[in-house]
This record gives sequence, structure tokens and C-alpha cells, in this order.
Amino acid sequence: MQSKMKPTASTSLVAQGTSLSGDLVFNTELVIAGSVNGSINCNGDDNSVVKILEGGQLIGEINAPVVEIFGHVEATVIGTVSVSIGPTATVSGVLRFKQLQVSPGALITGELVPINNSSEEQVHELKEFQKRG
Repeated sequence: MQSKMKPTASTSLVAQGTSLSGDLVFNTELVIAGSVNGSINCNGDDNSVVKILEGGQLIGEINAPVVEIFGHVEATVIGTVSVSIGPTATVSGVLRFKQLQVSPGALITGELVPINNSSEEQVHELKEFQKRG
């Protein structure tokens, strides 16, 4: 029997014990429990989210609307809507954000840069440029 259900957007997962090197593009949700070395870019809407779980590691860049970090990140992070840093997170690099939430216990080393309206326009232009390749 053939299914008539259309595929829906789903969560992409880099599982624990998995190591990826290179650029990743996602639409809805990307969960990292393993290790990623490269750039992560979002082509989805403002509800799209990258989650780096406790034990997960990312070295490189993140450009997404919502970024939630509970693991180890060495990156330039752009959260066009929000960036949340959990209590088990260690983050080093540049964090650009519209809203920032940091839990007690998190360790951040680097630069925190709020995105204002003119910065938001620059981020939008950057995202459009990245989509064009």
C-alpha cells in the first residue's frame, strides 16, 4: 500500500559519537549531540533553531534565528532572534544576538554584541548573500 502522506519538515540530528566537518544548511531544527567543525546556516523562518546539547561540540560559525547552547562552542554565533546559553555551556568567540539569556553556571569567553536595527539589516543582507552562494 502506498502512503499518500507528504513529507514534513523534521529535525536534523548530529548524533552523539558522530563527527562532521563542513558546512551544514538546515530549515527547521538542527540538534547537535556529536561534533561539528564548520559553518551552520539556516534557510528557514524565524522559528528555526540550532541546539547544541550537553556533550555536543561545534567549532566554526552559526547563523540562525534561535540558538540554544548547552555544550561546547568555539564560534562566531549570530542569533537573529535569540541566543540562550545553558548552565552546562562553555562558549568562546563572538556572540551577536537580538535577545540573550545566560543561565548561572555557563562560561562565556569572548565578545557579546547586541544586534540593533541597523545591525539586523546587515545580518539580513548577509543571509541573502549566503543563500545566493
